Amino acid sequence: MNRQPLPRALFSALVAAAAAAQPAAALPPLKAEIVDDSTLATLSGKFYGANMLVGLRIDLVSTMTLPDQSSASASGALSIRRVGNGFDVRVDTRADASAGSGGYVPPDNTSASGGDSLRVNGIGQISQVAGDGNRLSNLTSISFVSDLGNGAFNGRSAAQASAGPVTAQVTFLDGGARMDINAPGALLSQRFNAGSNGADGRILQVAQIAGNDLVGANRMHLQLMTESMTQQMQQQLGIQQVLAGLRALPR
Repeated sequence: MNRQPLPRALFSALVAAAAAAQPAAALPPLKAEIVDDSTLATLSGKFYGANMLVGLRIDLVSTMTLPDQSSASASGALSIRRVGNGFDVRVDTRADASAGSGGYVPPDNTSASGGDSLRVNGIGQISQVAGDGNRLSNLTSISFVSDLGNGAFNGRSAAQASAGPVTAQVTFLDGGARMDINAPGALLSQRFNAGSNGADGRILQVAQIAGNDLVGANRMHLQLMTESMTQQMQQQLGIQQVLAGLRALPR
């Protein structure tokens, strides 16, 4: 277990983006859970029995296949769990690319651009398709869980791969996460950005295809772990806030 202080900007960004809204081979079937304002409201508070956010996990997966069988994939997972007065932070990134026959050339009369430069607050999904026989999807799933699970984390915060005309990369930074797959006439991108200067956090999925018979997919699964606040936890938080207030008094 790797216990270390959690960069405050990253944790606040993940929570902010979730409120506005497993490695690739182990990712379970995704499903959406409708959450109303009253449910979200119970994630904060200091009364006995309140649900408190104690951890979260984000899984990202992007895949792209060209007609000549060139392919690229990237996956990333970040797990954050409160442990005592600190956090248990685990990260995993993987990237893979393979070259096909090399015979694919995108048509000259198609283009898709602009979506990757848009800025959104909260969650945004953008699809731009030009050509015939293409298939792509953007999917974001959010669920509330009592346990984040374990799984295998390789501890790497970045990974990249390239072969022939395709490249894949994924990076977890202090300000969030970014995943990109590039191919001739195609781009898949997923971004999880921290808010700054009062701005909200943001989740953005972009899929751009300008060609024929390409297959691409972006999938993001966000899990929020909550547990009931016990009387002991409530007392501990109260004492910590009192001590913090006393330190701010002039001497």
